[in-house]
Amino acid sequence: MQAQPPIDGLDCSQSLTLDLRTQDLWRNALLSYQDSRLGLCSEGTHAILSHYFERYSPSSNQWMEYSYKVPLTELVHWIMANGQLQVDRSGTAPRATSQQSGSACHA
Repeated sequence: MQAQPPIDGLDCSQSLTLDLRTQDLWRNALLSYQDSRLGLCSEGTHAILSHYFERYSPSSNQWMEYSYKVPLTELVHWIMANGQLQVDRSGTAPRATSQQSGSACHA
């Protein structure tokens, strides 16, 4: 069973795992676990981005977590101001858009 980070107000079963890494360091008998998650607070008003780190060894267990919380309204305004807009209409075929360096692809 995976360790669940203690994020206040975030239901980890409803979050999106962005990155998950484990690494065995046999010489030092360590196991390193990291995950990054994006989710909503329990009220549904804020997005929470968290980074969780944990190290296991036969003698100790240490963890650390960083969490960022932003109101969804501010996140939506930022996306609209800084995102790449694409408009499609009914009755016309979507036109191909050239991808700029560093821009995200559409699913």
